[in-house]
Amino acid sequence: MRRDFIPLVAAATLVLISRAHVILEHPKPFRFVSYGPSNPLEPSGLDFPCKMPPGAKLQPDGVPTVMTIGEEQTASFLGQAVHGGGSCQFTLSGPISNGSWSDSLSKNLEWKVIHSIEGGCPARGQKGNLDGPNQDKYSFKIPEGIEPGDYIFSWTWFPRIGGQPEIYQNCAPITVTPAKAKRMTNTDSRALLTKRTEFPELFMANMGEISGGCTTGEALEKQLAIAFPNPGASVDHPEGSVNLFKQPCDGNPRAKKVQGYNYISTPNLSISAQSSSISTMESNPSNTLLLSTTSTISTPSAPYSSSTGMVSTRTSDASTATPSSPETCIEGHFTCLGDGTHFATCTGGQLTPPQLIAPGFKCKVGSGVGLDISPHEIISRLSGLDIYSPYRL
Repeated sequence: MRRDFIPLVAAATLVLISRAHVILEHPKPFRFVSYGPSNPLEPSGLDFPCKMPPGAKLQPDGVPTVMTIGEEQTASFLGQAVHGGGSCQFTLSGPISNGSWSDSLSKNLEWKVIHSIEGGCPARGQKGNLDGPNQDKYSFKIPEGIEPGDYIFSWTWFPRIGGQPEIYQNCAPITVTPAKAKRMTNTDSRALLTKRTEFPELFMANMGEISGGCTTGEALEKQLAIAFPNPGASVDHPEGSVNLFKQPCDGNPRAKKVQGYNYISTPNLSISAQSSSISTMESNPSNTLLLSTTSTISTPSAPYSSSTGMVSTRTSDASTATPSSPETCIEGHFTCLGDGTHFATCTGGQLTPPQLIAPGFKCKVGSGVGLDISPHEIISRLSGLDIYSPYRL
């Protein structure tokens, strides 16, 4: 083959893609190994996830895209057949160990939703398809609660218009880097105590048994973009939220287990220190207790304050905990003191008086932007029950 012919082939391929269905442009996706990379996933879900047929392996097409936690990122797309837009999700699976992308593909991968776009995706304000290149871009952030490392980034799309219910998916390798250090006020630091980290699972439909028979057929008949059953904390409505179809089902088997609950949350478990009774916990089929999102800790000796997210201290308890020296105090950081049951906050270059950790819990000794909390005494009283309990404040 003549060398000057190769660029012509590449250019022709790009033209065909631009006129076809939509593919992810940025972040740069894995190499496409399946026929018709811009086609939807198979109705049977055979090439789910990432439009990879059985036996195929993920192959990065160059260096993974680097994304820093908390900084604005951009997603863009190629292709003109946008089907009047629709709804999209950005999700992450990982972290991937030692960059072993080829060994990471499985239909049982867990996906964390970091951003949902309900309507107007992958193009805004379209009645049908585009006449030219897609100029729309979509902003999102890698949220706090995602640990640094390599991840599989997934874009899924459910078109508003089409002949049958479809799902499109492309995946890309990304490397998540830590957020840049910044000084925080005492108010910002205390807010971390009540901040919850919760990432719903990827919405799944239109893949037969793999998605439990769930389809977006009703929305397609009405030519409406769907509102996801659980879109997560970061949601965008480029065309408003009025003309959305409330999707009744979610075919992801894991999604049903987490909707309405926080697996990672602040100490808001209602337990009596004297009777050890549980008043606001609900059990799932696996006999794992999930923490409610509205209850508080109540004890006769150390009442919990829902307004501050802290437990009041008693002088006799606080005297047993000694703050570390001011030289190691970083403004806005929390310090778990030596006894593991008290903490202090760095304010004005000095640690505040010791404050008591919620009864039945202990913190990991050390200093940082949050406190690592784990159950202590209460677990022994709840024999026969398995509590999912580790969380980070």
